[in-house]
Amino acid sequence: MVMCRTSGRMKAFVVCLVLLVNSVYITAAPHAEQQAAEGAYEVTDMRGRTVAVPRTIDSIIALGANSLRLLSYFDSIDKVIAVEDTGHAREKTEHQFFHLATYRIAFPQLRELPSIGNSSSHEAIIAAAPDIIFSSSVDVGQLDQLQQILDIPVFAINADVELSDQELFFEQFRVIGRVLGEESRAEELVSGITDIIDDIALRVSSLDQGKRAYAGGMMYYGPADLLRTTGDYDPFDFTNTVNVMPTNPSNNRQPYMTSVEYVIAANPAYVFVDAANNTLAREGYVAHAAVLDEHVDAFRNRNVYTTLVYKYYGTNWENQIINIYYVGKVLYPELFSDVVIEGKAEEILQLFFGVPVDYHEMAKLQAPAFGPAQWF
Repeated sequence: MVMCRTSGRMKAFVVCLVLLVNSVYITAAPHAEQQAAEGAYEVTDMRGRTVAVPRTIDSIIALGANSLRLLSYFDSIDKVIAVEDTGHAREKTEHQFFHLATYRIAFPQLRELPSIGNSSSHEAIIAAAPDIIFSSSVDVGQLDQLQQILDIPVFAINADVELSDQELFFEQFRVIGRVLGEESRAEELVSGITDIIDDIALRVSSLDQGKRAYAGGMMYYGPADLLRTTGDYDPFDFTNTVNVMPTNPSNNRQPYMTSVEYVIAANPAYVFVDAANNTLAREGYVAHAAVLDEHVDAFRNRNVYTTLVYKYYGTNWENQIINIYYVGKVLYPELFSDVVIEGKAEEILQLFFGVPVDYHEMAKLQAPAFGPAQWF
């Protein structure tokens, strides 16, 4: 055994060295933590959760209705690295519904992305390693649990907000714009939509009494016939048109099923049918044609029209605004005489998606799109 003898001076040197090393470690550790924290910042999402969001986002996965649609409004669609099976990937082979979500027409490359399954496909999502996940889940507990399991920030969006709640509608754009580092794009959307709303309001400001109308064939959690309606329909509300149907009895402002008897009692002068359910709605009409033609003015006078798809995997907000102009043009032609619907549609699609979308191509993919219903 080799014995090492140290002098008092050497012992003092060793003690100082140890103290110096410990001091460096103690001061360096918090500094390292601070540097890590500086890679993210906190943002309150649309469910009131505080989420640590990366300052740099290069890869995204969107889960749930409207999550990917909202991203498509920003210059971030190229950062999406995978899609879900639910309402998206499975439609590539099993269904003909893919293009009913208009953002997929604007960005057809989304169809080529790989699928990660769904929000329960934890291993697939972790393997994809996105910087952030956008989710439209309404369950805060599930959102927190998913974030904890994945160890990836999960940012909640609101899939149910409609243009009728403009404050919340615009807040969502601004929050997402902040997360994506696209605040100027958010303001461009807010400004453009505000101008549209102001234009419509000015056009109908002189309207003393709106016409009575019914909206049918509303897509909501699957196809439906003429009797799926809504009492909260922006094309009626924004044109001062009388919606003959009440709001959803559940007070959630979503489409619901009514009855032939209720439609007869309401006796609308005009009927507008969602193009997504044109075939089923026509079948519903044919089954009750005799009584509807006799007792409902809209059917008797053949004032039945089709509109662009309102809801598919969430609300096609851009389509709803285009539908406002179309309904206004049908019901109040003198107030919308200068509107060429094809041009107006392309203008609105450009605003929302930031890329040109050909109306005629869209109309073909969402046939029959706009026009008198070819039922009679």
